[in-house]
Amino acid sequence: MGEETKVMWITCPECGAKLGIIISIGGVKPSEAKAITVEEIRERLSNAGIDPSILEITEEEGLIAITPRRFLGELWGPINDVMKEIGGVWVREGKESRWEIRV
Repeated sequence: MGEETKVMWITCPECGAKLGIIISIGGVKPSEAKAITVEEIRERLSNAGIDPSILEITEEEGLIAITPRRFLGELWGPINDVMKEIGGVWVREGKESRWEIRV
């Protein structure tokens, strides 16, 4: 299913400013999205040429946390790309930094 985005422009009756309203058609609703498993995350990382053993992957109620076991250096970018593809968000908290995926 392709995603189509439309912008509808309206004019404010008070000040005359142009306002753009974005309407998205065909996107996946969160309830329709398939929850990802820890094993699928490991598989995606392996397919991207990344050794999953450098990451600690833990699953809690409604959340999967992926924490680096060591400094990632240049590996951070490719890992972040994989995480973004599967809905991961980088949580920056110093030594406790991690990716989180809501399931």
